[in-house]
Amino acid sequence: MHGDIAQNQREVTLKRFKEHKFSVLVATDVAARGIDIPNVDLVIQVEPPKDAESYIHRSGRTARAGKTGSCITFWTMKQKYMIDTIERKAGFTFKKIGIPQPEDVIRATSRNSIKQLESVNDDVLTFFEDAADELIALQDGNSKVALQKALAFMSGCHKEKMAARSVLCGQEGFITYQLNT
Repeated sequence: MHGDIAQNQREVTLKRFKEHKFSVLVATDVAARGIDIPNVDLVIQVEPPKDAESYIHRSGRTARAGKTGSCITFWTMKQKYMIDTIERKAGFTFKKIGIPQPEDVIRATSRNSIKQLESVNDDVLTFFEDAADELIALQDGNSKVALQKALAFMSGCHKEKMAARSVLCGQEGFITYQLNT
């Protein structure tokens, strides 16, 4: 959503979001003002605001009424002063993490695969019994390796080990160094 969307379209979009017709709502800072949506568990800011009050207002969309939530803010080294200012004025310290490495992505997708397995109806399991036995036999009876291979395939990270990426630019084959003098 952005500020140029007509009011009726904005209301339809918010109604559909509240009805769980879709699980993600992307809004500009201007469009997000005045929106009251309960149970927001994640806010992502593509850059830090210039002042602590705006940060608190934006991140405050989550964790309302005693609930928990997270706010992720992307920033560059050129914007570090803004992060430092927000920390100082708001009286807290951000947890700073770098770009997710391939191993992080694989771990996250495997956890997602496990969540998807929870939706499998027990009534259909018998149809897969022979295939499961065959998969375990192909791994010389090692059911853990068979399960690991199945999860790797489900997660889409099964062809080859992913290459490490630069924390700064995210490109393969680059290494990030920070020199403090």
